[in-house]
Amino acid sequence: MYAVIDTETTGLLPSHRHRVIEIAVVLLDARGRVEHEWVTLLNPQRDLGPQHIHGILTADVLAAPEFGDIARQLGRLLAGRMVVGHNVEFDLGFLRAEFARLGFAVPLITERSMCTMALAGYLYPGAKRTLGACCAAAGISIEGWHSALADTRATAELFGRYLQSFPAPPPWQWAYEEIRGLRWPVLPGSDVPPTVRPVHAGGRHGWMSRLVDQLPRVPEPPQADSYLALLDMILANREITAADADQLVQAATDLGLTRSQVDELHRYYVSALAGASWDGGQITPEQRSDLDQVAVMLGHRASDVDDALLRASSGRYVVPPRPGADGFPLGSSLVFTGDMVEAREVWWDRAVAAGFVPQEFVRPDTTFVVAADVDSLSVKARAARDLNIPIISTEDFRRLIRPEPQRRAG
Repeated sequence: MYAVIDTETTGLLPSHRHRVIEIAVVLLDARGRVEHEWVTLLNPQRDLGPQHIHGILTADVLAAPEFGDIARQLGRLLAGRMVVGHNVEFDLGFLRAEFARLGFAVPLITERSMCTMALAGYLYPGAKRTLGACCAAAGISIEGWHSALADTRATAELFGRYLQSFPAPPPWQWAYEEIRGLRWPVLPGSDVPPTVRPVHAGGRHGWMSRLVDQLPRVPEPPQADSYLALLDMILANREITAADADQLVQAATDLGLTRSQVDELHRYYVSALAGASWDGGQITPEQRSDLDQVAVMLGHRASDVDDALLRASSGRYVVPPRPGADGFPLGSSLVFTGDMVEAREVWWDRAVAAGFVPQEFVRPDTTFVVAADVDSLSVKARAARDLNIPIISTEDFRRLIRPEPQRRAG
């Protein structure tokens, strides 16, 4: 009756020519019992994208089938079944695009599928957004986090638990009856043996990844959780590249989010991350640096992190000294990189006047780097990233040395 799916992909958007590189399907009966499992790696004939997230190496997919090779097998697994996934529209969008590359339109309809992320919010209003958080709340463990099969098994078990909250037949039975009547095209491919990922392939890890699992769902606007789920994936590596930023802009456009809605979602995200990071009154300098970088990458400030930490700690958090509304302590060292509209000497003089210590080259004791383009590939920027030194824009630095005036009430 149900086909639970999960994909690993080379990026966030099929419209940016990103591809599926792993797909898993777990078939369930009407009561949520497992009938069959199937998984394979796929050779996308391109680079593999964010390998720090999916943990798949190029060597793993060189001998794997292409999507066209497994299209018929996959179609047989999905035909006549209601598709289930966690943030299911993400996976359906990629599968529709893969079939379309082969010249076929397939009846994978979002409105006739089930999403465990949406169900979590419906059944448990205080539920978190990520698969890991939803599973943890239900007492379900995920082995091999962010492999397609591990995530699909976890989603299948989670959906089975959710099924128990509904009567039999469930309220979506009418949609299932419609799905059974939909015709699938005759697809290419054959029964090729699947390629399974080797044991070395890992998944996302680290402090920031654990943190995003604690973030709650956002019911309004309706597209919010779909957008924030993409942001969760990107921030598993604690940074947003220029390519990531482009994909987020396109994703927001595709979802129909306005610029003001996106800005508000980013504001919420920074605040929620900071609040979730407060654990018994302890936050390390490295963790604080991560939060500050995320805030800047999303167009906000370190002062927003201060405000959130103060709220989470009931005022017990000690705000570090800053030269204004935002920034780094006086006496911090900095390096400039990139071609700026104003002369480098002008920025150097401003830094000295504000109490900073400019340097010519990035060193381990450098506090931060000011870049004309925060995604710069300059030698200085690469050195800063290697040393985990924050990189901020010239506009952020301008606000740091000349805080915006506070508005008077009334």
